Amino acid sequence: MPLYEYKAMMENGRMISNKINVEGTSNDARNKLIQMGLKPISIKKKKFDVEQMLGKVTKAKPKNKRGAIGIDEAVLVEDQYLAQEANAIKAQAQAKAQKKSWKEILKGDVALPAFDLSAYMPIKIDEVVSFTEMFLLLKRSNFTNIRAIQTLYNNATNMAMKNILGDMVNGLETGEYIYSTMQYYPRVFPEIYTNLIKVGEETGSLVNALEQALVYLEDSITVKRKVKKALVSPIAQSILMIGGAIVCIYVGLPVMQDMYESYGLTDQIPEATMVAANFVYWCGDHWLLLLLGLIALVLGFRFWTKTSSGKFIWDKFKVNAPIFGPLILRLQIQKFFIAVNINLKNNARLQDAISDCKHVVTNDVVRAAVEAAEANLIVGESWIEPFENMENFPPMIQEMLRIGMETDMSEMIENILRFINEDIDITIRRITGVLPQVSMAFMGVVIIGFVIIILKPIMEVYMGSFLFEANGM
Repeated sequence: MPLYEYKAMMENGRMISNKINVEGTSNDARNKLIQMGLKPISIKKKKFDVEQMLGKVTKAKPKNKRGAIGIDEAVLVEDQYLAQEANAIKAQAQAKAQKKSWKEILKGDVALPAFDLSAYMPIKIDEVVSFTEMFLLLKRSNFTNIRAIQTLYNNATNMAMKNILGDMVNGLETGEYIYSTMQYYPRVFPEIYTNLIKVGEETGSLVNALEQALVYLEDSITVKRKVKKALVSPIAQSILMIGGAIVCIYVGLPVMQDMYESYGLTDQIPEATMVAANFVYWCGDHWLLLLLGLIALVLGFRFWTKTSSGKFIWDKFKVNAPIFGPLILRLQIQKFFIAVNINLKNNARLQDAISDCKHVVTNDVVRAAVEAAEANLIVGESWIEPFENMENFPPMIQEMLRIGMETDMSEMIENILRFINEDIDITIRRITGVLPQVSMAFMGVVIIGFVIIILKPIMEVYMGSFLFEANGM
């Protein structure tokens, strides 16, 4: 019977290394291990085994230093599997005996199990900041990586974050890095953050990397709060004005029409009012069609922006938009230079830093400039030329890059980051000053439309049309 050497993980996370006799291929051996409640990591067929040939039974110490099972491991694992199966059957019998009727549940005699919504909710950036702070504290206290993550796992209250920490523990026990697990959760850990942890683990400076990651997260939160503060008020005002206009037209038009009918002047209702009335009534009768059309439009737009050409056109529109374009462009530039600065501080070459950091940029227009800069570096040409040719790229940053090529690029990039931070603040203040004016202009259009559609016909009935004819209306 063929003999296979295997490494596998038990349900409690412990590793074992042993041999197993299975009739068949390595896939049969893998299935056998899975039936025994193990997670196979590696399976290798052993061509010649002295112990099997001589029929000896050895009682060796565990081969795995991470707490592998000791003597006669295959027998112990199989016994454990049978014991678990027996316990499961016993638990099912007990649950069936203790099963309560729905009447007892409604009376409150039976406590329902708690349902934790946090396991299905998205992880906020505050959770990542808290994880980074605690991880940094444990590393400063000379905890090993696996012990620190295991401690955080045992004390985690958010189930979604606890699941990720559990994956990190399993990865560390199989010899993987922490950043390898983080790469599976890009919506939780930003790419700059993951790159920082990667550099820290590979160079043995994880404490320094965690400090830099914490600073990056705090700066990101600050910028997001500033942007939200600048946008919330104008967006709320616009939504309220649109909703108010729709309600006024929907409620005011029937009142105005009833008034005209009471005076026998139905045929004298202004054309603009009738057009608005017909449109509102049509929307009310075909609201389901409009809803389906809106959903199809949104889905079509999302599909289009996932294509390479569609995403590039949409990204180009975003960075060139009149009000928010400058802010979007500066945020992308900031992310790129933060990542480059981190790599340069860890003694990376400029070409390697740009190559590693181009994926941090999510806007295709900016990424195209970064990739062109990387290509220029490879052939020995000016790497800042693509940024100079890029539309709306801040001229001050272009000049600072030229100076950096002649002096110290690492120091100049830090100066660029300080300049970008100030420039982002100025841009946000400029947007904050412009948006109220846009809101007022929009409000004026809404009020004029309301006057033409609702108030003008009502005033013509009570006051006559001479007032509007005198003003050319």
